[in-house]
Amino acid sequence: MKTKTLNRPRKQSRLYRGLFLYTALAGFMILVPAVAHSTDVTLAWDANSESDLAGYILYYGTSSGNYTSNTDVGNITQYTLSGLQDGTTYYFAVTAYNLDDYESAYSQELIYTVGNPTYTISAAAGSNGSISPAGTLTVTKGANQSFTINANQNYEVLAVWVDGTSMGAVTSYTFTNVTKNHTISASFVSSNHAPTADAGSDQTVTEGAAVTLNGSNSTDPGGSISSYAWQQIAGLTVQLSNAGANRASFVAPTVGMAGETLIFRLTVTDNGALQDADTCVVTVTKAAVVDSDGDGVPDDQDDFPYDPDEYLDTDGDGEGNNADTDDDNDGMPDEWELAYGLNPLKNDAAGDPDGDEVSNINEYNMGTEPNHYEGNFDPNPPVLLLPENGAIVGLTPQLETDQFDDPNVNDVHSKTQWKIIRAFDDICVFDVTTSASLTSMTIPKQILDEDTEYIWKVKHIDNHNGASEWSEEREFITDFAQHDLDKNGVPDDQEVADTLDLDADGTMDKIQNDIKCVAVNTEDVQICVSIRGAENAYSILSLEAEDPTNPQLVSKTKGKPNFLEFGLLDFKVLVNNPGDETTVTIFLSEPAFKQGNCFKYDPVNGEWLDYSGSTEFSLNRKEVYLTLKDGGFGDADGLENGIIVDPLAFGSETDPNGSSDGSPLDDLLEGIIPSDLSCFISAAASQSTGRGSWNLWREIRGREAAIVFVVIFLVLAAKAVWRRRRDGP
Repeated sequence: MKTKTLNRPRKQSRLYRGLFLYTALAGFMILVPAVAHSTDVTLAWDANSESDLAGYILYYGTSSGNYTSNTDVGNITQYTLSGLQDGTTYYFAVTAYNLDDYESAYSQELIYTVGNPTYTISAAAGSNGSISPAGTLTVTKGANQSFTINANQNYEVLAVWVDGTSMGAVTSYTFTNVTKNHTISASFVSSNHAPTADAGSDQTVTEGAAVTLNGSNSTDPGGSISSYAWQQIAGLTVQLSNAGANRASFVAPTVGMAGETLIFRLTVTDNGALQDADTCVVTVTKAAVVDSDGDGVPDDQDDFPYDPDEYLDTDGDGEGNNADTDDDNDGMPDEWELAYGLNPLKNDAAGDPDGDEVSNINEYNMGTEPNHYEGNFDPNPPVLLLPENGAIVGLTPQLETDQFDDPNVNDVHSKTQWKIIRAFDDICVFDVTTSASLTSMTIPKQILDEDTEYIWKVKHIDNHNGASEWSEEREFITDFAQHDLDKNGVPDDQEVADTLDLDADGTMDKIQNDIKCVAVNTEDVQICVSIRGAENAYSILSLEAEDPTNPQLVSKTKGKPNFLEFGLLDFKVLVNNPGDETTVTIFLSEPAFKQGNCFKYDPVNGEWLDYSGSTEFSLNRKEVYLTLKDGGFGDADGLENGIIVDPLAFGSETDPNGSSDGSPLDDLLEGIIPSDLSCFISAAASQSTGRGSWNLWREIRGREAAIVFVVIFLVLAAKAVWRRRRDGP
């Protein structure tokens, strides 16, 4: 039947049963590809059952749903198409039509590629064998393909893999009825044949020549050489060096070597412990004397074989001794060394022939004589390391210098003087000489102000009290104080309540200019420092409490009391004139230790100092009268500058709460005598200290004064009698 393209009009009649045929045929039409050969394709489908069926139309094309060709095959259910392009994919569909030329919808689509497909097989082997045929092969579907696996000499097949699955140590493999892509690979193992040693070629060398024994041709066809061993077996013994792998070297000695025959053996071992050895012969002949510049020094001994004016370069700096002014490169000119009996060909910079503890190089640098004792020399000025010049730092920066440097080699670093000057008015705010902080110093609290430029410098002092010149000056700028945002001199987290009136003067402490207060949060205690009525006191600038468990404080144990309360108080007071003395009052919301004292903390030297000689307590131990002197004992800035910086603590060496001395009257009267009268006499005696008038009646308000005086007198008398009886005459 002839293939043709139909432009068949589809008739429309809702009364004719062909309309049913038109809409229903596609539901049961089935396309089945038959066996294909070359470019012919046979297609078959199920028959329709309508009585007025007239025939079928076969549609096809090279894209889905786009049928560019068709043929009316008549009333048959199998048809062979010819002339299709091999290797091309076609899309097929069939319709049915009746006697009235009504045509159904398309059947389901059938996709089919014309011709047999091909597949690839990749074959690969390691360097110790091969697979034949090699590379990538194209194999027709259903075909068979065989491979031969070959091992190189001294190797054998270890394993063959097909698509990642081991086939064992086979030497051939065949793919049958190929229907997909495949891979085949193989690996090989040594058949463990002995290695071959090669000690290299025989050589003839002259005396003094450097000799290299080269066994680089040693091989191991069965694997890899695991070790090399060189040994001299004949001739004048030489010292082998760099004797590893397949090489070794030595230098033929100049004396007695001419005419010698040296034999060396190289032994190689593979990883299967098989060995082989080979030898090489080195013949030594007399070296000809060559003196290229005619200066009488052979070239092999002449550092400058082409310069008749030079033959020696002691310090190896590339400049001959005749032209070099410092032949031993020790920093001291040859002429100077010769003048003082030193050796210009030996580095003797560290020597000290006159025993004055000043090395030769330091004597030269200072212009002194290395064989004359001049006595002690001052240390060299220190070099400032940290902080860098112009750096922005906190209020307690760490200053650091380089190490102590002294011309006297046995001198030691004894002390360091640290000085800080405020830049805008040249006022010195810190001047401390310490034996503790020698090359590093952390500036104590309260010394520096925020957002201020400072200049600092340092001196090093030796154990003979010899001081260096001042170091060069450096600058730093303090950052803003983030812990005191309201700038009232008290850390924000230590502010007291607005209602606090610890000095009991009827005015809230926070609004007074002559008092500052902090809350010691760790102990729920409030502490105030007041300069009211204090002679020479101009202003109290700041107050801060430090936690006594602060690791920096805990680690400083020298002189530290066994018990501390309230922590460490840091405050800063201005006096009227440099060197002034004043007495401030400390108010405590809780009584201090009954048998405690005041201690000054020295942050520079990291030690605690007993300050009880300048301290008095009130009767109730809630007021402390502290005498301070600008530049005196305990002033942390170390100078008379009108500023007193005081790190203070309350502590006790013994039981901080005190105890009686065992007197029966003590036990009897415990609780009868008010605790706020325990220091009555010392407090009464302190009325004239400039702290304002003292009112006995205020202290014992609500009690009969006469009874109190009688009781005190009786207690003191009775205790004296009791002690006399206890201790004997």
